[in-house]
Amino acid sequence: MRSRYTAYVVRDIAYLLKSWHPSTRPDTIDPASIPEWHDLNIIRTEKGLETDSEGVVEFQAAAFFRKKVCQLHEVSRFVKENDQWLYVDGDIKNDSLPVERRGPKIGRNDPCHCGSGKKFKKCCGS
Repeated sequence: MRSRYTAYVVRDIAYLLKSWHPSTRPDTIDPASIPEWHDLNIIRTEKGLETDSEGVVEFQAAAFFRKKVCQLHEVSRFVKENDQWLYVDGDIKNDSLPVERRGPKIGRNDPCHCGSGKKFKKCCGS
């Protein structure tokens, strides 16, 4: 799971496709359709150990997409085939919506809220 999140962050399309089960894998992934992921929180796991052949991971992840902060809450299913974990599919929870701003607007020259130390316009606001 974490390796697929990292692959999304760095837009490693080859790894994403390789780690996706053939029964549900798309033919291709458009890198431009991938949001700028910046936070992952694993909520729970079921099975998924070395001796298991299937597993479930529930997670929340945050991203910037089209200048909006979005949150994805998903329960993902994985299977292990030939000693490799493959993503099968997932159920997206209802709270996976664009996040509405709850405070003052961040200015372009303000420090970025992600903690990078860069100005917002040179970081997540680009």
